[in-house]
Amino acid sequence: MGKMAIILTIGMSLLIALMVLRLNSNATQGLGTTVNMFENTQARLIANSGVEIYLEKMRRNKTLTGTFLNNEFADGTYDIYISGPDSALTIRSVSNYMNVSHETIVKARRDPVPFPTAPAALYVSTSAMQNVKMTGNFTVSGFNHNKDGGLVSTTNNTVPGILVDNNADSVAIVDVLKKNTSNNITGKGGGTPNISVHDYNIDWAGISTEIAFSADQTLGSGKYNTGTFGTYEKPQITLLNGDAEFNGNLSGSGILVVNGNLTIQGTFDFKGLVIAYKESTITTNLNGTGSVIGSFIVSGNSVNMDISNGTFNALYSPEALNNAKVNLKSSRFRVLSWWE
Repeated sequence: MGKMAIILTIGMSLLIALMVLRLNSNATQGLGTTVNMFENTQARLIANSGVEIYLEKMRRNKTLTGTFLNNEFADGTYDIYISGPDSALTIRSVSNYMNVSHETIVKARRDPVPFPTAPAALYVSTSAMQNVKMTGNFTVSGFNHNKDGGLVSTTNNTVPGILVDNNADSVAIVDVLKKNTSNNITGKGGGTPNISVHDYNIDWAGISTEIAFSADQTLGSGKYNTGTFGTYEKPQITLLNGDAEFNGNLSGSGILVVNGNLTIQGTFDFKGLVIAYKESTITTNLNGTGSVIGSFIVSGNSVNMDISNGTFNALYSPEALNNAKVNLKSSRFRVLSWWE
């Protein structure tokens, strides 16, 4: 009986030992599986984050392309490879975490800049009509001009000189212009002053906000004595977000979005589209020469064109507008495919 008890005890001990070993083995395997899953998940997170990080960098730097190695992130690294034109971009991200690698390949394209059709050489909204002043020597022409302001045609591809939303605004602006015999306003359909009435119901505030998202340069409040806001060869989107004075000699090309009070003095030359919206007030106290060759949109609070000793020209130019439309880059991307 005693021997049997000993044998049973030893047998049970061996059985328990085997069960413990089995449990320990399962626990070790389970821990290994958990660690492996974590490492793979972390490597995937790093690779995908690399794509997101560089899409944001490409939003800010619109010419960014090439190879960028050994970027550190979340205790791992990733390499980025950017290739292709804006219409067919490839962003490849290869990560490494604890000797685990993960590859993510994204196909994307850069969305075009929202570029509205210019309705006139100078458009003045109803809200801005409440405070309109136009005095001095200025020319507004909806005839077709080239990028340098030279006349191309008085009949083909033309728009109104001045466009307003309704008949009451038309009467009001004609009354303003009667007080100034030095103006020269021409455009589609002939007659001077050339003023047309049509409400296109364009959401200029919404369009301006969308364009401003892709701004290449943002200006705050202050005085600017010199500066170039893009060139004709490399136009840019410039956002003025505040109250500013343009003094001295300034020039630009592309789109200028104004959200604030802008006073223009000295010499100012811009080729493309100028949009003043929201709480904007445009004041031109020119002593030199000012020009907007393209289209000038005033949908803010007021426009005060007081040309004391100089001249101001607002000339419609399909050439300048198309150059901006074709060459400007937005900061928005459309992801076409995501492969891992």
